[in-house]
Amino acid sequence: MKTLLSLFDYTGNWAAPFAQAGWNVILWDEKHTPDLFGYHSDVMEASADYMYEHVFDNYGTVDGILAAVPCTDFAVSGARWFKDKDRDGRTARSVEIVYQTLRIIDICLPDFWVIENPISRIHNLVPEIGRPQMYFNPCDFGDPYTKKTALYGNFNTDLKTDPVEPTEGSKILKYWGGSEEGKAARSVTPMGFAHAFFEANKDFVHPLQAEEREAWA
Repeated sequence: MKTLLSLFDYTGNWAAPFAQAGWNVILWDEKHTPDLFGYHSDVMEASADYMYEHVFDNYGTVDGILAAVPCTDFAVSGARWFKDKDRDGRTARSVEIVYQTLRIIDICLPDFWVIENPISRIHNLVPEIGRPQMYFNPCDFGDPYTKKTALYGNFNTDLKTDPVEPTEGSKILKYWGGSEEGKAARSVTPMGFAHAFFEANKDFVHPLQAEEREAWA
């Protein structure tokens, strides 16, 4: 049975199609109560020893990694606060979270991996993630609203679309503000996209990932 590691996925929406198809799914978000067989909380704890003890010993391999890394200090919609965040350390903490995500990917060597963020400066601050491999709006996959999102990583970008009119407008504008409720509402993964991503990647092995695994074999 394949295993998916889904980081910063509090709702589990993005991982849900994998779980429904029988994959082992490990949700990892600081808002979860730790449960080593289903939920982990602090991504920053994930050293190689931790991964072997709590993930590989229970599940064997990690075959895919989804990472919806927190965007608060990256999204260009909040550019007016960048100078303050750069000065007081918030940006540096968020950058370290992305580097920790990349360390987890390097430890796991999955078949595919993807990092999600809205339009942001993340790839300028963490150039190791590369440039966006694709952009999408939820309305491209049947959910009638906009929230332009970038995807980085090694994964299959050939997703089947189901375009509809964005009759509900922009979710970023609808839930604008710094409240936890607003942040949570903006971060929910649209299910149309989640299903399309699953269908495109459920049996996909990215050539670069296969090459890297072979080099470590």
